[in-house]
Amino acid sequence: MELSYLLLMGSLSGLAAVLAHSVLYSIYEMIRWRGSSFSTLSLTDAFLHLICGTGLGLLFWLSWGLAGMVDVPWWFRGVSFAMLCWVPVSLPAVVGAWITSPPERGLSAKATAMMASRWAMTCLIAGLTCAWSWERSV
Repeated sequence: MELSYLLLMGSLSGLAAVLAHSVLYSIYEMIRWRGSSFSTLSLTDAFLHLICGTGLGLLFWLSWGLAGMVDVPWWFRGVSFAMLCWVPVSLPAVVGAWITSPPERGLSAKATAMMASRWAMTCLIAGLTCAWSWERSV
């Protein structure tokens, strides 16, 4: 499998994941709050997820596509990779946001869950995309 292809797939999946999460969360807020609240996504968040997706593509390539997992479908390999990467990726982001938030306000459970779910979506889509690409090339 060519490295540049997995890096491209990883970066595009990072962007697609942050876009999909924003759309799904906006729909959730519209249903829950009757259209009065909309979430925003900054350009830096999108860029951060693009870089993270590229890093996940590199990590998938370095792991040889989780070659130790034999006789499993591609999607199982992708979900396993996503689960392995989710905590090391999301935990520093959530702790960093908690540290930089003002002490009098703190970080709400809703904000923490939204950040963790956004990183889970990025890891899941990147893992599935890389596993599918790897399966097609081998």
